[in-house]
Amino acid sequence: MGDSKADWSRHGGMAMLSACIRLLGSLLGGIIAFAVWLVAVLVRMPRPPVPPSFAVTLTAPVVTAAGFGLGMLVVGRLTQRRQNGFRGAYLWSLVGGTIGTLAMFPFGGMMAGIGLFGFGTAAMLVREVLWMRYHLIGRGQS
Repeated sequence: MGDSKADWSRHGGMAMLSACIRLLGSLLGGIIAFAVWLVAVLVRMPRPPVPPSFAVTLTAPVVTAAGFGLGMLVVGRLTQRRQNGFRGAYLWSLVGGTIGTLAMFPFGGMMAGIGLFGFGTAAMLVREVLWMRYHLIGRGQS
């Protein structure tokens, strides 16, 4: 209870900025990993191009989650804030990305990619909000 409202607001604002930077860095890592996956799939695709199979499409969340995790790890090192680094970001984005891919796959490959990034990023956002809420409330009560 020793923090004033202005101190709590300042800490909350800095935490929000830091969370946004971590989320953007994680998203950038996911985009880079997805681009590498897409190039690998397109190089291996038979001619004439056919849509990738469901099994091949399900490898995208695994690779992209690794990119989300590595992006979070890099940004965590740059901002000196470590919050379970790779493992936490990987698991959250893997679950979100897999759900998004499964939900959007029936509508086509492009929609599966949109679902992958939409749900993967949403999962990372939920992770950041829960982390901030736990640490900001915990700090305000002590």
